[in-house]
Amino acid sequence: MDRQLQIGRLLITLVLLATAVLSFALDWSRNHLLNPLWHPHARFHGALLLFLLAGVNATSIYLLWRHSLEPAVMIRAAALFSLCFWTPLFYITSVLPGSTSWAGDPTHDPRLNGSIVTPNLLVAAAFVVISCITLWLSRHRTATAPQ
Repeated sequence: MDRQLQIGRLLITLVLLATAVLSFALDWSRNHLLNPLWHPHARFHGALLLFLLAGVNATSIYLLWRHSLEPAVMIRAAALFSLCFWTPLFYITSVLPGSTSWAGDPTHDPRLNGSIVTPNLLVAAAFVVISCITLWLSRHRTATAPQ
Protein backbone atom coordinates (compact mmCIF):
# COMPACT_ATOMS: atom_id res chain seq x y z
CA MET A 1 0.00 0.00 0.00
CA ASP A 2 1.40 3.39 -0.92
CA ARG A 3 2.10 6.12 1.61
CA GLN A 4 -0.90 8.25 0.59
CA LEU A 5 -3.33 5.39 1.22
CA GLN A 6 -1.62 4.57 4.51
CA ILE A 7 -2.04 8.15 5.72
CA GLY A 8 -5.70 8.11 4.68
CA ARG A 9 -6.27 4.82 6.48
CA LEU A 10 -4.67 6.17 9.67
CA LEU A 11 -6.65 9.43 9.53
CA ILE A 12 -10.03 7.80 9.05
CA THR A 13 -9.25 5.19 11.72
CA LEU A 14 -8.65 8.00 14.20
CA VAL A 15 -11.93 9.67 13.22
CA LEU A 16 -13.87 6.40 13.55
CA LEU A 17 -12.34 5.60 16.95
CA ALA A 18 -12.85 9.12 18.28
CA THR A 19 -16.44 9.16 17.03
CA ALA A 20 -17.36 5.93 18.80
CA VAL A 21 -15.57 6.72 22.06
CA LEU A 22 -16.64 10.37 22.28
CA SER A 23 -20.24 9.56 21.39
CA PHE A 24 -20.53 7.17 24.32
CA ALA A 25 -18.57 9.41 26.68
CA LEU A 26 -20.62 12.52 25.89
CA ASP A 27 -24.07 11.13 25.11
CA TRP A 28 -24.31 8.68 28.02
CA SER A 29 -24.78 11.63 30.37
CA ARG A 30 -27.43 13.69 32.21
CA ASN A 31 -27.86 16.10 29.32
CA HIS A 32 -28.54 13.29 26.84
CA LEU A 33 -29.50 9.64 27.49
CA LEU A 34 -29.71 9.99 31.27
CA ASN A 35 -31.76 13.20 31.10
CA PRO A 36 -34.95 12.61 33.12
CA LEU A 37 -36.84 14.95 30.76
CA TRP A 38 -36.28 12.62 27.81
CA HIS A 39 -39.06 10.19 27.03
CA PRO A 40 -37.94 6.63 27.95
CA HIS A 41 -38.41 5.45 24.35
CA ALA A 42 -36.29 8.36 23.06
CA ARG A 43 -33.52 7.24 25.43
CA PHE A 44 -33.91 3.69 24.09
CA HIS A 45 -33.47 4.90 20.51
CA GLY A 46 -30.54 7.13 21.48
CA ALA A 47 -28.72 4.20 23.09
CA LEU A 48 -29.60 1.93 20.16
CA LEU A 49 -28.04 4.39 17.74
CA LEU A 50 -24.89 4.70 19.88
CA PHE A 51 -24.40 0.95 19.70
CA LEU A 52 -25.12 0.95 15.95
CA LEU A 53 -22.54 3.71 15.47
CA ALA A 54 -19.96 1.78 17.50
CA GLY A 55 -20.68 -1.39 15.50
CA VAL A 56 -20.43 0.33 12.11
CA ASN A 57 -17.19 2.02 13.15
CA ALA A 58 -15.68 -1.20 14.54
CA THR A 59 -16.63 -3.06 11.34
CA SER A 60 -15.16 -0.27 9.23
CA ILE A 61 -11.90 -0.37 11.18
CA TYR A 62 -11.70 -4.14 10.76
CA LEU A 63 -12.27 -3.82 7.00
CA LEU A 64 -9.76 -0.96 6.76
CA TRP A 65 -6.96 -3.00 8.28
CA ARG A 66 -7.61 -6.43 6.73
CA HIS A 67 -5.56 -7.53 3.75
CA SER A 68 -7.21 -6.44 0.51
CA LEU A 69 -6.29 -6.13 -3.14
CA GLU A 70 -8.29 -2.89 -3.19
CA PRO A 71 -7.54 -1.03 0.06
CA ALA A 72 -8.66 2.30 -1.40
CA VAL A 73 -12.22 1.00 -1.71
CA MET A 74 -12.58 0.47 2.03
CA ILE A 75 -10.80 3.71 2.84
CA ARG A 76 -13.36 5.55 0.71
CA ALA A 77 -16.24 3.57 2.26
CA ALA A 78 -15.04 4.35 5.80
CA ALA A 79 -14.75 8.05 4.96
CA LEU A 80 -18.27 8.00 3.52
CA PHE A 81 -19.62 6.23 6.65
CA SER A 82 -18.03 8.98 8.72
CA LEU A 83 -19.61 11.66 6.53
CA CYS A 84 -23.00 9.92 6.85
CA PHE A 85 -22.80 10.42 10.60
CA TRP A 86 -21.28 13.90 10.81
CA THR A 87 -22.84 15.92 7.96
CA PRO A 88 -26.45 15.68 9.26
CA LEU A 89 -25.39 17.72 12.29
CA PHE A 90 -25.39 20.72 9.95
CA TYR A 91 -28.94 20.30 8.61
CA ILE A 92 -31.02 18.32 11.14
CA THR A 93 -32.24 21.51 12.80
CA SER A 94 -33.60 22.60 9.40
CA VAL A 95 -35.53 19.40 8.71
CA LEU A 96 -36.66 18.72 12.31
CA PRO A 97 -38.33 21.84 13.69
CA GLY A 98 -37.76 22.41 17.39
CA SER A 99 -34.48 20.50 17.44
CA THR A 100 -31.16 22.03 18.42
CA SER A 101 -27.52 21.04 18.26
CA TRP A 102 -26.92 22.61 21.69
CA ALA A 103 -27.34 20.20 24.61
CA GLY A 104 -26.69 22.78 27.31
CA ASP A 105 -28.84 25.43 28.92
CA PRO A 106 -30.93 27.00 26.12
CA THR A 107 -30.60 30.44 27.75
CA HIS A 108 -26.79 30.25 27.58
CA ASP A 109 -26.03 29.06 24.08
CA PRO A 110 -22.43 29.51 22.94
CA ARG A 111 -21.92 32.38 20.54
CA LEU A 112 -19.11 33.52 18.30
CA ASN A 113 -19.50 37.00 16.80
CA GLY A 114 -23.22 36.87 17.61
CA SER A 115 -23.87 33.51 15.91
CA ILE A 116 -24.61 30.30 17.76
CA VAL A 117 -21.60 27.98 17.45
CA THR A 118 -21.92 24.76 19.42
CA PRO A 119 -18.85 22.68 20.31
CA ASN A 120 -20.28 19.57 18.64
CA LEU A 121 -20.54 21.42 15.33
CA LEU A 122 -16.88 22.41 15.59
CA VAL A 123 -15.93 18.75 16.17
CA ALA A 124 -18.24 17.72 13.32
CA ALA A 125 -16.60 20.25 11.00
CA ALA A 126 -13.13 18.94 11.87
CA PHE A 127 -14.18 15.31 11.30
CA VAL A 128 -15.89 16.23 8.00
CA VAL A 129 -12.70 17.94 6.81
CA ILE A 130 -10.56 14.93 7.83
CA SER A 131 -13.01 12.53 6.15
CA CYS A 132 -12.87 14.60 2.95
CA ILE A 133 -9.07 14.66 3.08
CA THR A 134 -9.18 10.86 3.41
CA LEU A 135 -11.42 10.65 0.34
CA TRP A 136 -8.98 12.85 -1.56
CA LEU A 137 -6.00 10.72 -0.47
CA SER A 138 -7.72 7.57 -1.72
CA ARG A 139 -8.61 8.94 -5.16
CA HIS A 140 -7.65 6.95 -8.24
CA ARG A 141 -6.00 4.24 -6.19
CA THR A 142 -7.03 0.80 -7.30
CA ALA A 143 -4.97 -2.31 -7.36
CA THR A 144 -5.04 -4.69 -10.26
CA ALA A 145 -5.84 -8.29 -9.60
CA PRO A 146 -2.92 -10.70 -9.92
CA GLN A 147 -2.67 -12.38 -13.30
